[in-house]
Amino acid sequence: MIERVNRLVNPKLQGGITLARAVGNPAHLVELTDLREYQLTLRNTSAIHLQNVEIQFEFPAKDVQQYASPRTTLSKTALQKVDASPTDATAFPTVFRWRIPHLPSDDSVEFTFHAENPASEKYVVALYNSDRVIVERVEGEPALTRATGNWKLPLIGTGVALLVVLTGWWFGFLGPFDRLTVVKEAGCDLRVVSSFVRYEQDSNTRVIQHRIFNAGQSCVVSSDQLDPKGPFTIGAGEAITRERLALSRPKLIEIEVSVGATGTTPKKTIIPLYAEP
Repeated sequence: MIERVNRLVNPKLQGGITLARAVGNPAHLVELTDLREYQLTLRNTSAIHLQNVEIQFEFPAKDVQQYASPRTTLSKTALQKVDASPTDATAFPTVFRWRIPHLPSDDSVEFTFHAENPASEKYVVALYNSDRVIVERVEGEPALTRATGNWKLPLIGTGVALLVVLTGWWFGFLGPFDRLTVVKEAGCDLRVVSSFVRYEQDSNTRVIQHRIFNAGQSCVVSSDQLDPKGPFTIGAGEAITRERLALSRPKLIEIEVSVGATGTTPKKTIIPLYAEP
């Protein structure tokens, strides 16, 4: 589990807008002074193709809003919401659980949560229905665990973590190098992560990856660097990934991107993306 964001949200938005909620009857607005945002990515970096696993999140707050990608990134498998009861209702009263019918190696899925007045920044995540893997939480992007040739590494043969992160151990790939950019233009609210890793150990070829998560409404994106085929639409709560090969070490460059919520006039903005020099 990659923890990309775990932060307090400033209730003061641009344009004099303040985040608030309706309270009482008759209702009146109360400013949200303690709102925490979590942006998480579940990625299977093991060699095991997981089936019908269930991922559960528990939060130390009573009011939590959840967003999950409707499908996994690579296999496009639809997630299934599952009812769950709190393990510790006093410390973590709010629980969310999803079943993932198919999560092959390297596949991933995005989750976003907003918790009002949480008791702490902590949360609990656990993986169920798998006796060969566990879920491990890390901050920032981990190194991939592929090896050149085949998958038969001693570590993998003895039961691996869903997210293998061992200090000082690197199997096959270097990096990755990540750059996160938040795009809030023309009604869109996007998180763009650009990164790259080596294709194979000691190889000059790199895999450039751009991951886009939509935290707002449906948005149309246009950029030759992100997709040379033309504009594409990313729905609310969805995440997409675009990959390409580079024959030399990529460089971070400023790229013009056009974004706009469906039915609005697109707006051009500049974001940093990794590209082949």
